[in-house]
Amino acid sequence: MPLHPARVLDGAQMREVATSAKVPAWLPWPLPPDWVVTGLQRVGDDREGTVATVLAITGPNPFRASRSDPLTAELLVVAEQPGIGLGPRLGGTGDIDPGPALTAAMAESSPHATVDAGGHAIPLWCLDGAPDRAAYVGEAASVWLWLIVLPAAAGALALDGLRLVDLRDPGHPLDVPAGALTPLLR
Repeated sequence: MPLHPARVLDGAQMREVATSAKVPAWLPWPLPPDWVVTGLQRVGDDREGTVATVLAITGPNPFRASRSDPLTAELLVVAEQPGIGLGPRLGGTGDIDPGPALTAAMAESSPHATVDAGGHAIPLWCLDGAPDRAAYVGEAASVWLWLIVLPAAAGALALDGLRLVDLRDPGHPLDVPAGALTPLLR
């Protein structure tokens, strides 16, 4: 399936995702203070529709411990059907699906985080991935849900009562602040 270029989120993007997506387009809502949406990317074609989405948000790094730590943090929220591989690529976990790594993580511990996705509590496990990021994964709405946080130390964002709404039907009007496109979505 083709990976479409990332775009800044606007009303047209929201409508396109709402009409073509077979998977949720999860948006943390309300956004953390001073955070903005910095991109939306999708995987799919005209025949199959959108089978994976990633929405990026960027804001001040709430876990900055020293001057050498980044000023900003980024959160990528991925929803994808099995076998797509967008979440593993962005999380740096190396496989096309989290299945084996997730099964091992589930056997070793209880969930590392829980988020509210569309009114349902979703358990997430942190998987080993790229050293500069934290990659959490679980299952929501019958597809994989990934939360990928950069820098890794800001991974606690996933523990902070995050609530996700689906852009396909958020349940109320959204006035989503947009920022410059993140270089993470290429």
